[in-house]
Amino acid sequence: MIIGCPVCRTRYLVDEQALDGRAGRTVRCATCGHTWHQKAPPELDTGDDSPRFGGAPIEPALEVPPRPGVTSEPRREIPLPRRSIPEPPPRPRRRRWATIRWLVLLVLFALAILAGVIVARGAVVAIWPPAAELYALAGLPIASLGAGLKIEKLVPARTPDGLMIEGEITNTGNTARDVPRLRVALRDAAEKEVLFKVVDPPTPQLQPGAVVHFKTPFEHPDDAATGVVVTFATR
Repeated sequence: MIIGCPVCRTRYLVDEQALDGRAGRTVRCATCGHTWHQKAPPELDTGDDSPRFGGAPIEPALEVPPRPGVTSEPRREIPLPRRSIPEPPPRPRRRRWATIRWLVLLVLFALAILAGVIVARGAVVAIWPPAAELYALAGLPIASLGAGLKIEKLVPARTPDGLMIEGEITNTGNTARDVPRLRVALRDAAEKEVLFKVVDPPTPQLQPGAVVHFKTPFEHPDDAATGVVVTFATR
């Protein structure tokens, strides 16, 4: 039969005959040392009040002779496994900070693009002319090519080799100006363009009030060319 310690709940397998008799036996737990009176089951009670073993206590309960084929080792209660505690989910606060960082990066990236579009608006308009209207609506007018520079004193002259176009570029502003390339075009009497060429400026930059002279030759120009127009080239 199996008996258990009422204190530590250690369970033992003992021979039923060791507890024969209505008086029962005094037993002691080999684990915690607690002693108690253990009676035999009713079906094994023989009515004999005197214990067969002279009333000696079973000491310890583990030493009760086992029946053949039955182990006498104590049977302990098997503790239930502890429930595994799942890892707590990431704190919403961390997710919020990660989202804020991404938003800040996106805003900075957008501002960098916007700044580039504003600073380089002249190049943007040169690539896509309709953008000039959008800049004007946004209060960002586009400075005309060669702003602050003036082309004047154009003189076309025939030469043995063709035609020579001469003129001057003046910086009428208060700051130094970059000089764009020049587009020199020949026109006929109907002001129709018959020939043109794009040439480098005589100097890349002009100081305030400075004047620079330029010359552009045309070899074998069209005889119909009677006029000349010089502007700053976009490319």
